[in-house]
Amino acid sequence: MKKFEFSLGRIRDYKNILLDREKNVLVGLMMEKNNITDRIEELDEEFERVNNEMHEEMRSGLNVTKIRLYEAQKNGMREEQRQLGDRLDFLQVSIDRQQERVSSLKQDVSGYDNLEAKKREEYNKELAKEQDLVISEFVAQQYTREHRSG
Repeated sequence: MKKFEFSLGRIRDYKNILLDREKNVLVGLMMEKNNITDRIEELDEEFERVNNEMHEEMRSGLNVTKIRLYEAQKNGMREEQRQLGDRLDFLQVSIDRQQERVSSLKQDVSGYDNLEAKKREEYNKELAKEQDLVISEFVAQQYTREHRSG
């Protein structure tokens, strides 16, 4: 009997390559999301620091120009946070879609793996039957030889 060969192995291998690529894309999106989340937290802390600094200086008397500078700085941070929040929303949608792609490809690969396991099991059963037949024929021939000559 010829060696076991899974005819859909190349397709499964190709799907595995696609799966690895899609996983890498997902990891990249998640890293970007984490970086943005970290930056938003940094901005929160910086905003709090600037706000506290402004209130401290206001207690000791602060001119209008300096107050406007603080407000402009705080507005800049708010705007950056808003933009980052928008990017974060977009990234979350992208991550959700990418997770669906990865999940779908995992199912495809798993299906091919299961099919291969089933085909291998069928092959092994056929091989065992063939080996049993060879052994039976050998035993029958031995029996025949022993009884002819004896």
